[in-house]
Amino acid sequence: MKAVITQFINKIESYPLSFKSWLLAFSSIVFLRMLGENLLSGFAGKSVDFFIGSVLAAWLFFLFSFIIFTTILTVFLKIEPVKIANVLLWGFILVIFPPFIDRLMCGSDYWSFYLFDNLSNIVKKFFLFFGDSPCFGITYGVRIEVALASLLVGFYAFSKTNKILRSFLAAFISYFVLFVLGAFPSFLTFVIMFWQKHIFSIESYDVAGIFLSTSGFLSIKDVSVLNALNVKMNLFYAFFSAIGAIFYFWLFYKNKFWKVVKNIRWIQVLVHVGLVIFGFSLAIFYFPQNITINIFSFLALANIFLGSIFAWVASVFINDIEDRKIDEISNFKRPLVEGYLTADNYRDLFWLFFIMSLVLSLSVGIKFFLIALIYQIIAWMYSAYPFRLKRFPFIATFTSSLAITLWFLAGFILLSDKQQISEIPPKIIFLLLIAFTFSLPIKDLKDIEGDRKNKIWTIPVILGEKWARFFIGFFIFISYALSVIWLNVKILFIPAMLCGAISFALLNKASLSSRRVHVLVFWIIFIYAVCVITFFVGPVIFLKLKLSN
Repeated sequence: MKAVITQFINKIESYPLSFKSWLLAFSSIVFLRMLGENLLSGFAGKSVDFFIGSVLAAWLFFLFSFIIFTTILTVFLKIEPVKIANVLLWGFILVIFPPFIDRLMCGSDYWSFYLFDNLSNIVKKFFLFFGDSPCFGITYGVRIEVALASLLVGFYAFSKTNKILRSFLAAFISYFVLFVLGAFPSFLTFVIMFWQKHIFSIESYDVAGIFLSTSGFLSIKDVSVLNALNVKMNLFYAFFSAIGAIFYFWLFYKNKFWKVVKNIRWIQVLVHVGLVIFGFSLAIFYFPQNITINIFSFLALANIFLGSIFAWVASVFINDIEDRKIDEISNFKRPLVEGYLTADNYRDLFWLFFIMSLVLSLSVGIKFFLIALIYQIIAWMYSAYPFRLKRFPFIATFTSSLAITLWFLAGFILLSDKQQISEIPPKIIFLLLIAFTFSLPIKDLKDIEGDRKNKIWTIPVILGEKWARFFIGFFIFISYALSVIWLNVKILFIPAMLCGAISFALLNKASLSSRRVHVLVFWIIFIYAVCVITFFVGPVIFLKLKLSN
């Protein structure tokens, strides 16, 4: 019997699990759980916002749980992560059944919910297996699910180690993690209110006041009572899941992790984050009354930052796959060319970052999800066939400028009334589009040989490096000049002229390599962006905030 069980476990562990197959299986389990809940409720009428919020909440909750368990068991049992992931995927089938168990044992009079309580009661309930009231809060179904999951983890640990103590510890750790997740809003409240109240004086109504309140944050206003918990917990789960996924990748795949980190073009990462900050700063200029300083505002902004970064990194993977022949000539240190990562690794990482960029954005709101999705569509059209727009001069850079400008809009609507962009002066959008369209060819200077051999007609390929440097430098200077005219801020004249002149000079310095000039010109742009925010947005923000107080 033991041999049969061992053989069965080994067969599950050895399944060739790709990220796409895992994602499909994992999502199917979560959606079956949600389908069961809705079937039992008779598909009771709920708003679209509630439906999206509840499905996302379930998906993110189980994703966060999966990351935690995979990490802990991999370290604790010293087994390959992919084997643990395969086994856990089968174990997660348990999450489908709690709604049916609750209906069977409580009838229609039950409510599966988090554990809201003070610290002393939570400690007691930990040792009493969630305490009383099994038809409300942590219900019969959830308790049976937790018990079975803990026992199965212990059994799996014993099958791999043959050590009773280690198996018991694995089961206990599983119960501890699941208990903490079941009372997660309470534990978060202890952290949030740590500086306001003594931790033992924080009560269940404090937890409810934070997570069930209809008060919004930033541009998210009038959250419904039914959906408030979903909206707020989704911000936490999306943020923690993103950080957890990065930590997981670093912990178990260090060599590949650092190769990816070196390859993600950090200048572009800073451009994306900088545009979110610029958009958000401009929104403060128009909507200072919407500034709310709390943990949810911080998480919303952080998730948009991460969403923009993950979206960019996803586009890097698809671009490197399509540009492999070019990179073999011009960028031979890319991980795919060097062989540190395979094309399948790249595709898995693309889907990981693509999905997480959408999820991070959706955790803040549907409009941010659409921005992230449109960005990814444009990025795909830019890099991949049948369109591969990067082949066509000006169309390629205009497409890229349009894509990254979307993150400026995301930063703006994060604070604007009703998440609208009508208050943005059109000249600012035109300035960004023009500036990026004519300056982005700077990144193609290093790829002239590879692009020419593969018939990618960039500006440097058409004009040659010398004249391309002059062309790019000239239009960068023009962009600086236009910023002074269109923003109508005289104090920016000297910084703009200096930054434009230095950029032009650097680009036309033949001894400066194309790779190095790209970096230097970016830092000049960064310095100027700080000047714009300081001299254009800063004084008005300070004045309006002072008046509002």
